Amino acid sequence: MATKQAHRRLTKEYKLIQDNSPPFITAHPSESNILEWHYVIDGPPDTPYNNGQYHGVLLFPSEYPFKPPSIKMCTPNGRFQTNTKLCLSMSDFHPDLWNPGWSVSTILMGLLSFMTGSDSTTGSISTSDAVKVNLAKASKFYNACQNSAFQVQFPALAKQTIDQIHEDRLRESSEVRKLDHPTDIAEGIINIGEIEDPEDKVRYQIWKENESERADENNKSPASILSKLQYVLFFIFLGAVFKYYTH
Repeated sequence: MATKQAHRRLTKEYKLIQDNSPPFITAHPSESNILEWHYVIDGPPDTPYNNGQYHGVLLFPSEYPFKPPSIKMCTPNGRFQTNTKLCLSMSDFHPDLWNPGWSVSTILMGLLSFMTGSDSTTGSISTSDAVKVNLAKASKFYNACQNSAFQVQFPALAKQTIDQIHEDRLRESSEVRKLDHPTDIAEGIINIGEIEDPEDKVRYQIWKENESERADENNKSPASILSKLQYVLFFIFLGAVFKYYTH
């Protein structure tokens, strides 16, 4: 439970961070516990974390601001182990280095600076930039769909991601060449070799088989038989005429 001093200090810091949030950082205390803060770091441009979304937790001691908080990151990121206390100069690993004048903003800006660097510490991991980039791409989906704490603490951001996913899927569906007019393929407008989507290829094969069946049925229809008979009689007639004039 927070002391009056800790409660007063963290309440003040929340108002300050609402009015002037540091770049790439969003943070607020849990509604049920002012000592538990949740933050989101938006991956800065020109880094492997660009467009990533990283959720984490700050747990403040009841003696704050005279003792530092623990720092964790929950979203897979390629820089830190998830849900693991991080050893940083402003974390509870180094109370001897802690400065009571530091704030939530100071802590999170320091975390972001360390994240985009290359120094190692307890709780950090070493991965390639390619891994970090891939994790950045997957981070919003992870938070919105697999990170229950994020969904509770940042429902608006979670909804924004879900809505964007739906929009992207709809756009991709409209852009993918569907075989709505398979006759285009038969006429050479679309080359079957250009179809990359396996489902589209299956649709084409089914259409092709159906077209063959329809062609067979048409060839067996009375109209088709009559038409062929007319051609036969016509050629017999031409043959007779030719034979008459050549003798």
